[in-house]
Amino acid sequence: MSDIGPRTALDRYGYVAARIMLAAIFLLTGYDKLVDHKDAAGDIAEIGLPFPALLAIAAGLVELVCGALLALGRQTKWAAAGLLMFLLPVTVLMENPLGADADFGTLIDFLKNLAIAGGLLMVLLAENAARAGPREFEAE
Repeated sequence: MSDIGPRTALDRYGYVAARIMLAAIFLLTGYDKLVDHKDAAGDIAEIGLPFPALLAIAAGLVELVCGALLALGRQTKWAAAGLLMFLLPVTVLMENPLGADADFGTLIDFLKNLAIAGGLLMVLLAENAARAGPREFEAE
């Protein structure tokens, strides 16, 4: 038995469940962008970005592939990093609470995206902690 005590079900399955819950939104929205890329392209064109159809398909692929990798526990650090690099500019461009047409709903969407970004950052930090081992992160 280890010196930190027996593992609980939460220890064993909590991180897996959290990853799947975090990935679910990207799987759904990525699939939606690929199936109905004209709607996503319209949203992208509305903010003035070039090549909206290409960007909609690329966004759908990033969300679907990285979301699947995150849910399956494969290359989770890279998947979380890819989703984070995708989500932050999308949040600033599409959910800007300081924009002229911003309302309370826009602010809520902005904050939800920040919360999701925080979850992705936690995945990155957890992966680093797992690689470093428990001793490196103990208080001195």
